[in-house]
Amino acid sequence: MRKAALGAVVVLLFVLLAALLAGQWLQRSLTAAGIEQLDWQQLRWSDGALQLGQLGGAYATEQGRLGFRLEGIRLQPVWRGGPRVAQLRVEHMQLVWQPAANLPQREPVNDDWSLPALADLAGPLAWLPDELSVDSLQLQLPCEGEFCTLLGDLQLTSRRQPLRLDAQLDLQADAQRLHGSLRLQEQTDRYLLQAGVDVPQPLLLAGLGQLSGSAEVDLENRGDEWLLREGQADWRLTELDALNALPAQLRPSALSMQVTPLPGSLATWQESIALAVRLQVEGAVSGQLDTALELVSQPQWQARLPAARLQLAAPQLAMSGVQAQDLRLDWPFQAQVDSERLTLALGSEALLTATSLSLADAGLQLAGLRAGLGEATLALPLATPAQLDMHVPLQLGASRLSHAALKPQGWNLLGTLRHSAAGSTLEGRLSALSGLNSDVRLGWPSGEPWRLDLKLGEIFLRAADPLVATFADWPALLSFSSGRISGQLQATGRDGLERLTGRLTLTGGQGIYDRASFSGLSLPLDVSLQGERLRLATEALGLSVVDPGLPLGPVTASGIYTATLSQPTAGVLDLRSASIGVLDGRVHLEPAAVDLGQARQTLVAVVQGVELARLFEVYPAEGLSGQGTLDGRFPVTLADGKLLVEDGQLQARQPGGVLRYQAQQLRDLAASNPNLEQLAAALDNFHYQVLASDVSYDEQGVLVLGLRLEGSNPAFQQGRPVHLNIRLEEDIPALLTSLQLSGQVSEIIRNRVQQYYLQRRNP
Repeated sequence: MRKAALGAVVVLLFVLLAALLAGQWLQRSLTAAGIEQLDWQQLRWSDGALQLGQLGGAYATEQGRLGFRLEGIRLQPVWRGGPRVAQLRVEHMQLVWQPAANLPQREPVNDDWSLPALADLAGPLAWLPDELSVDSLQLQLPCEGEFCTLLGDLQLTSRRQPLRLDAQLDLQADAQRLHGSLRLQEQTDRYLLQAGVDVPQPLLLAGLGQLSGSAEVDLENRGDEWLLREGQADWRLTELDALNALPAQLRPSALSMQVTPLPGSLATWQESIALAVRLQVEGAVSGQLDTALELVSQPQWQARLPAARLQLAAPQLAMSGVQAQDLRLDWPFQAQVDSERLTLALGSEALLTATSLSLADAGLQLAGLRAGLGEATLALPLATPAQLDMHVPLQLGASRLSHAALKPQGWNLLGTLRHSAAGSTLEGRLSALSGLNSDVRLGWPSGEPWRLDLKLGEIFLRAADPLVATFADWPALLSFSSGRISGQLQATGRDGLERLTGRLTLTGGQGIYDRASFSGLSLPLDVSLQGERLRLATEALGLSVVDPGLPLGPVTASGIYTATLSQPTAGVLDLRSASIGVLDGRVHLEPAAVDLGQARQTLVAVVQGVELARLFEVYPAEGLSGQGTLDGRFPVTLADGKLLVEDGQLQARQPGGVLRYQAQQLRDLAASNPNLEQLAAALDNFHYQVLASDVSYDEQGVLVLGLRLEGSNPAFQQGRPVHLNIRLEEDIPALLTSLQLSGQVSEIIRNRVQQYYLQRRNP
């Protein structure tokens, strides 16, 4: 008896030790498998079954955490050539899912996962109960800051040899319903797996949106080889929380996706599986993506889109000051993504078009917009997005570009856009239908200001003047018949334009301004813009000849003009020098600061070396001639754009000169008037020592000369001294008109002169 009692104690201790070791092993195994906080209550044996009142815990993965709680567990074993579970019944099961985004961060685990061979799972699957049922299943999913609850049940039946599993899952919450099914069958040398899920009504998934649709898959397994026999996925996603980062105008209202395996798709996890995918977009921007999708697992996982086409359309789109009408995108492309990099290449026909595009802040409107982006490439390292590398050939065009400063017409930009970690560059040629064009280079190094270099293509000013055809504010009375313009500009800034500098050069300019012709115009112009301050400067403006009715020239000038962009015509001209050749002499303007923002500006003109002989050659007065050199000085006032002269002075240089007035008209008048007879005799050959004149010029263009002459005629009264005071008035505009109409002028000037003459006669 003592030996039997001692044996029983030894067996009991051995069983307790084995149970303790098994419990520790089970705890470590469950922990290694991701099971946390496992506990149970009310474990007992009753009515030939193991019963457990409650079992709870959590299963953690990198994707999230699944909490579980089971109540009313009944496990009935049976012996059929060995131990087996005949039935497992759970009265109530509660599952609570929390995605990783809602949990504290965990240390990443590097697990290379692959779909296992079903033969390796045949043993564990054989231990499944013949019948497994969950009478009441409660699934809780996070949605909008709280949990949404689905209620349902789970049924599973299994058979050991040959292995066969059938499972059905039904869940429902109000109008939401989810049905899942799975069937696994073992055959001689293969396994057949069929699975499906159906969500007929939208199901809210936190952080994603409302999901509805269905999916079915039929797989065949032979060892490590998987064959996709049939399959179909058709999903629709609305209320897209996952795309909240997009601007509201671009955010889709719904996404639909259909996935169909291509015939004979073979997934060996060493090769690839090919799927046909269609993604449809609904909303203000609608369209679809059609592509073949190749999934590859070796040597690392990859997804390839060998022949994709993205087509999007927006009848109207308005965002951030941009408004577009009938916007359409058609991009054929290829793409590949793996764990390290995304690459994309657009096809040669990649195109973006819009009927119209308006940029309100820039005051720019484009019609018939067409953007060709063919052959563009993109490479994005997923771990370091800042290392994005992009190369985009650009073919941008608009059939009509409208801006307040430009005449509406077509414009094009041909070039290349590049982006890398070092920054972005744009190089190309911008051209207008008028013929105006320029080479453009925009560089924006990372973390530094951008810089724009613009080199103007040489402009040849002929009958088809590209400047007249381009700029809306080009002076209507200015036209060129020849000349050449070149130049370059540089601009820099960060968020906007901060500084612009450059030089424009005009050479060989010839043409017409108003009723005057000109030739030999040269103008080097330095341009500077900093903030709102505009500066234009020239050191050597030159003009060979200007002819408003009599030829004048050469003209030279230098100065600096400063203004603000808000009032570009109300700036200050710092006139350094200005002169014009007049009748073999010159007229100089003294240096001055001219404020164009004021109604009146005053300058001082200095006359040097004007020859009377040349004056009388061009002045249409019969019988008047003479010799002498004139100098003078008179203030010039610009009042509301009109020229005024008051208190001007002219005088002849010493020792004087000669005046001869030998007109037949004067002789006829003198025949009946003794006083005029003496005057005519004195002026017939008058040698003067003093010739001085007061000068005034009024708003109507009337020039008044108060002449004072002192001298004698050797043949008149034995050379007796004669003093004469003469007042002369001349309508200068009418005089110039007469000179122009009597000379050889272009048809343009002749028409303008005649129009001006008619306006003066009929104001």
